[in-house]
Amino acid sequence: MKKKVLIILLLIVVVFCFIPSKIKFNYDITIEASDAVTSKFLTNQNNWDKWWPGTKISATRYRYNDIDFTIDKLINSGAQLTLRRGKLNLNCTVNYLLINEGEVKITWSVIKKNGAGSIPPVIDNFKLSGIEKQITAISKHLKYFLEDEKNAYGYKIYLKAAQDTVLITSTKLSNTFPSISDIYTTIGDLKKQANDKGVKETNCPMMNITMINEKQYQVTIAIPINKKVVPSATTAIKYIPGGANLLVADVKGGSSTVKDALAQMKIYLKDHRLVSPAMPFESLITDRSAEKDTAKWITKVYYPIF
Repeated sequence: MKKKVLIILLLIVVVFCFIPSKIKFNYDITIEASDAVTSKFLTNQNNWDKWWPGTKISATRYRYNDIDFTIDKLINSGAQLTLRRGKLNLNCTVNYLLINEGEVKITWSVIKKNGAGSIPPVIDNFKLSGIEKQITAISKHLKYFLEDEKNAYGYKIYLKAAQDTVLITSTKLSNTFPSISDIYTTIGDLKKQANDKGVKETNCPMMNITMINEKQYQVTIAIPINKKVVPSATTAIKYIPGGANLLVADVKGGSSTVKDALAQMKIYLKDHRLVSPAMPFESLITDRSAEKDTAKWITKVYYPIF
């Protein structure tokens, strides 16, 4: 009997010696997205709820099925988290690494530290296995989200061939940002000039406002017309090559939304290694002088590209 007891005790000691001081697993997934886009959604806490597939509990706490994820700290390449499933607490990091142009690897590292001289309950291992499966599901959702460019950049960005090739334009310098009244006064003057010269407008008014220094804006406004005319002393005829590639974003909202769309398209250009040979412009689909609610403004933003 004593021999059997000794054997059992010996087995317990042997098992105890082989228990790791910590349990750890890593999960990697490759995503076709730029490091800039990935960083925007992993290192900015305000953007987590845009892609998280579960429930947001608080500003720093998220839930997926029966697991709570708490953001403890944001780091340059991701975030440090605490995972809780029942009484099981885990340390976790999620980070990204650029591995190729337009391709990142996201890695989840989960660690459970065991107390000195303790044996981790078998149930913890089952729970750990379940957590790994759920992290896999979360990662696949993030991949789907980031690889959708509308999610990544906030707007549907697409390619279109230029059709309006002749523009009658006005370019002015202003010491202040132009008002709606100023813009539509110029549009009215261009429309009148086009009408007086017997040409037809082929699309909505176009505009570019560029801050050229701390005190001045360059305001360029154009009307697409169906043929070339002799401009007045204060206007000029500009051309867009027929069939030229234009990157387009459809925007709904006021000037700040359009500004954001322009910034996101600039990131898109960089991410896709595209070059713009000319200034971007806004096509004013909505008559802003008539529609006072900026939330209802529709604008097409164009970026000429090579």
